[in-house]
Amino acid sequence: MNDQLSIAEALGSFPPEVWCGTIAGIVTFAIELVLVSKGIIFSGRNKRLEKAREAGRCVLGKRVRCHYRDKSSDNKTCNRRYVAQYEYTLNGKTKTKQVTSLGSEPGYTIWLYYDEKGRVFTDGPTAKDLLTIVLYIIPVLVAGLVLKVLGFEP
Repeated sequence: MNDQLSIAEALGSFPPEVWCGTIAGIVTFAIELVLVSKGIIFSGRNKRLEKAREAGRCVLGKRVRCHYRDKSSDNKTCNRRYVAQYEYTLNGKTKTKQVTSLGSEPGYTIWLYYDEKGRVFTDGPTAKDLLTIVLYIIPVLVAGLVLKVLGFEP
C-alpha cells in the first residue's frame, strides 16, 4: 500500500478559510510592493534627501570616533556593526551625529544633509529602518484577521 499523500490531497486538506486568509495575505503583500515601488508609501526619507540636495543644505562631517560591535560570536568582519560619531558645523555651532554602518567601516568624512528645521541625516542606509519590517507584518496580520472573521478554529 502507498501511504503517501499527493500534493493535491495535501493542499485539499486545508479548509477554505485557510485559503482565503493565505490569498488575502499574498494580495496585501503585492499591494504593498506596488505602493512602495511607486513611492506612495515609505518614501519620506528619499523626498527629504532630494529637497535638501536641491536647496544645497549639506555639510561635511568629519569622523571623530568609531567603534564596532560583533553581531554574532563567529568573529567575521561582515557581522560587525560600526558606530561612528561625526562632527560638523551648522550655523556656526559644532555638533555631532552618530552614524551606524553594517559590515564595513564608515569613511573619515561623509556628507550630512539637513532640513528646514536643522535636523541632520545621511544619504546612506539606516540600520534602524523598522518600516521595512512592517511590510512583512501587515500581510500576516491581514491573513490572521481574515481567518478570525471567517471563524477558523485551529
